[in-house]
Amino acid sequence: MLLLINAEGMTRMRSSHKPFLCRAWTVFRLLLVGVAFAFASGSATAQSLDELVFITEDYPPFNFERDGKRLGIAVDVLEEMLALARSKKTRADIKVWPWARGYETTLKEKNTVLFSTTRTEAREHLFKWVGPIMPSRIVLVAKKAREIRLRSIEDLNHASYKIGVVREDIGGQLLANAGVGKERTVQANSGVSVAKMLHAGRVDMWAYGAPVIMWNLKELGYPTNAYEEVFTLTESQQYYYAVNKDTDDRLVGKLQAALEQVKAKGRFNAIVARYR
Repeated sequence: MLLLINAEGMTRMRSSHKPFLCRAWTVFRLLLVGVAFAFASGSATAQSLDELVFITEDYPPFNFERDGKRLGIAVDVLEEMLALARSKKTRADIKVWPWARGYETTLKEKNTVLFSTTRTEAREHLFKWVGPIMPSRIVLVAKKAREIRLRSIEDLNHASYKIGVVREDIGGQLLANAGVGKERTVQANSGVSVAKMLHAGRVDMWAYGAPVIMWNLKELGYPTNAYEEVFTLTESQQYYYAVNKDTDDRLVGKLQAALEQVKAKGRFNAIVARYR
C-alpha cells in the first residue's frame, strides 16, 4: 500500500497532526511485525513437523518391521495422524532401531519421537508425551514346567532367578525400582533375543509387555501354551509417543490433536482390530 502526499500537505500534517501520525505509524509498524511473525511461525511449524524423526523398535503388535515394511497398531495410528496433520512423512520414514539406541537418541536429540513408550513417573520429565495409545501391562513370564510361584516382589528378591530384559526397557527399569539387583537380570538388544534365551533356559523369566511376549514366542514357533504369566509388575501405565523435551510445544500439540482426531473418527478401534 502506497500513500502519496505532496510536500505542502506533509508540512501541514507534520505541524498540526504530528502526535497522531506518530501513533499511527507505531501501530502500523506493530501490525507489520505481527503479520510477519505469524507467517514465520506458521511456516516454521509446518516445516518442523516434516522434520520430526520417528523411531521405533520391534515390539509387536504395537510396532514392528516385516519384509521391510513398518507395521503395528502404533505405526498405523501414527501414519493417520501425520496425514491429518498434512505432513509428508509416512510409515516408510520410521526408523526401526534397537530400543536402547532409540531411547538414548530421543533423550538427546531435538525433534525425535520414540514409540511405543510406557509413560512412568521416572520418565515423566525426560520427555514430552503424545497419547495415550493403549494400556501397558508389564509382566514376568516363565515356562509352566518350572512351576514358578510368586506372591510378591519380595518373593522375587529372595529367590535367585535370572530375568531376561531388553536394554533401557520398562521391564528392567521396574525391576530395578523394586530393588531387584542388576546382577539378576540378563540384558539383550531385542525381545526376540530374550524369547530365545527363555526358550533355551538361559533365563528363568522374561520381564516385558504381556501381549508382546506371546507374539514373539508364537512368531518363533514356540508353543505359547507352554508359558505363563507368573507376576504382574505394572498394569496402571499407558503406551505413548515420547517426544524429545526440547521439541517445540506446538508440534507436540499438533500431534496430540491429530491423535484425538483419529480416535474421534473411529479409526483407532478399527486399527486395533487388525492385530487381534
